Amino acid sequence: MENKENEEQVISKRDGYVFVVDDDIVFLTMIEEEIKRFLPNAKVLSFKTGETCLENIQLNPFLILLDYNLSGDEKDSINGLRVLKEIKKSSPTTEVLMLSGIDDLKVVVSSMKYGAFDYIVKGENALNNLRSKIGHVVRKMRMQDDSVEKKQFNWFLKWITIGILVIASICYG
Repeated sequence: MENKENEEQVISKRDGYVFVVDDDIVFLTMIEEEIKRFLPNAKVLSFKTGETCLENIQLNPFLILLDYNLSGDEKDSINGLRVLKEIKKSSPTTEVLMLSGIDDLKVVVSSMKYGAFDYIVKGENALNNLRSKIGHVVRKMRMQDDSVEKKQFNWFLKWITIGILVIASICYG
């Protein structure tokens, strides 16, 4: 239970947005429902194109699930790799899980090179892999938050110590 509460605290600190971007409406709906079950406090927004995802990036999602092969409704729609690059430019702390039916090492390497947190192949184990990878993202965020809190506490202690030393030198000096 404590683990789930910690995950929810992390989500609330980051506005709680999760974006799902996929041009396959069936897969999009299935992933959206799975995220709502796994992260019930998250605000899940779904997009059929990379362009609409990028138009909403100012919402600062903590996680984006992004299809690699976005064909969209128009011939010149941008693909998932290009969307990933744009996401990382405008929101570098947002974690991106790439999703694809393509099980190709070159595609995986390209995705990771441009900042994807991980790559999930669509298939029979995709939902289990998705839950696992989201768990990794949440744990990473929790560790980063703990690190920031520790730095802030250390800074506070440092300045309290300096203040005590200054006061002591004035009083006894």
